[in-house]
This record gives sequence, structure tokens and C-alpha cells, in this order.
Amino acid sequence: MPNFVIGLLFGLAIVVLAYVLAYGLMAHRAKGMRSLASAWGFRYIGPSASRWRSSRRSRLEVESNLPSSFPRTCHPPLPFKQVWNVIEGQRSGVSILIFDSIIGVERGTGRYCTFIAIETEENPFVAVPSTEKVVHSHGWTGLYRLRFLQFPWTMDIQQIKRLLNNLPY
Repeated sequence: MPNFVIGLLFGLAIVVLAYVLAYGLMAHRAKGMRSLASAWGFRYIGPSASRWRSSRRSRLEVESNLPSSFPRTCHPPLPFKQVWNVIEGQRSGVSILIFDSIIGVERGTGRYCTFIAIETEENPFVAVPSTEKVVHSHGWTGLYRLRFLQFPWTMDIQQIKRLLNNLPY
């Protein structure tokens, strides 16, 4: 077999392996988010990243995954381009929303971001690291993190649990 064919097959094997690995990581994250929702008595709305990745969803469809009570202006300085692994629930009558997202303005400029929003004017996030940002808008307070290294989420499940455990509700 010529070296060219061997190189081509090797390259193809690398691409397939990368796709399988990425799909496995996304499926693992969705399972973790479902488990988190269940443990806290919240509702997993979805979609899972694997479903989100496999279809071309319009902005309207993506925003329909967010509850109508959540204002679209309560977000980092850039708009949400995609959202997935959406979880919603309440603690002591206060609405809580958690989701993974891509924020950005133009195609190809998006950044991954995990977002936690609480329907309150006050900042319920105490002693958060400087890597996390807090925003307030229309009766909601949100916490998010942007990272230099891009993964499809910026807060792991344990970190989200710690943040939820530290809420005053």
C-alpha cells in the first residue's frame, strides 16, 4: 500500500476518533446535567449537546429551550447563539436556570459559556472566584465563566453543585 494511502487512512482514523471522543464527552455532560437536575428536584429541558450538534437549530428554536420568564437581555455582553443542557427549577420559591451555551455575535466567533441565573435582584453568589462574572438584568442575576481554553462547558458539575449549595435559598 502506498504511503499516501496509509497517511490518508491514518488521518481519517484520527478524525473519527476525535469525533467519537467529543460525542462521548458531550453525552457524559448531558448525563451529568440530567443527574444534577434530578438530584435537586429540577427539570431537565435539554436538548442534550448530541442532539443539538446533530441538527441545524434556528435561534428561535434555541431560545424556546429557555423558559419564557427568563429575559433574553440577562446574559453576558454578547447574545446567546446556542443553548443546551438547560435545567430549570425552584428553591424556596426562587427560580433557578442553568445551561451550557455559546455566546457571540457573528458566525465563528462564539465562545462556550456555562450560565447560572437566579430570579432575584440581589447577588446570591457569595465568594465566587474572580474568573466568574456576575450580571444583573430585569430581576435576574446571572453568573457565568468564560475560559481561554474552550470546552463545550466552563463549569463542571461539582462546581455547579457547590454554587447551588452556597445559595441562601
